[in-house]
Amino acid sequence: MAWIAGVLVGGLTVLWIAWNLSLDALWQPTDRETVRRILFLAEIEPDDRVIDLGCGDGRFVIAAARDYKARALGVEIDPFRVLWARMWIRLAGLSKRAHVVHANMYTHDVSGADVVILFLSATSNFRLQYRLRTQLAPGARVVSYYHPMWGWKPSVVGEAKAGHPIYVYRIGDDLGNTG
Repeated sequence: MAWIAGVLVGGLTVLWIAWNLSLDALWQPTDRETVRRILFLAEIEPDDRVIDLGCGDGRFVIAAARDYKARALGVEIDPFRVLWARMWIRLAGLSKRAHVVHANMYTHDVSGADVVILFLSATSNFRLQYRLRTQLAPGARVVSYYHPMWGWKPSVVGEAKAGHPIYVYRIGDDLGNTG
């Protein structure tokens, strides 16, 4: 009987890993110092609307709501991470300012956002560029950790704790060849 449970758990684990590998960006938790640097470079003001596409466990959402008094929204396709993020938001007492939705980042409406945060793959960034450029209002900031937006010229390039780049783009600035 124990071997059946082992096979079942092993099979579910393999399916979970395979499903995660099918996504465009694997989840990688970001350290606290890098979260702080990214949010600082984003120049978030109280009541700014911050959207984290592919938010994982919601750490950017929580920090933006808690530390900057922003209205923060995370978009995540993994239902387990959505539940996990919602639990942390509730435990932090931030349910009025922070939310996570189970949705596809490629179809989620980002219009009205003041800041969009990305810690995705280069492919994901490329797929999102047109949507970001056309839906965001002038002055909105797109902050991408690690991977640049292809052909866009950043207004600021910062550095994370591990030395990886943080790119800040302002919609309305000369983004260069936006494809």
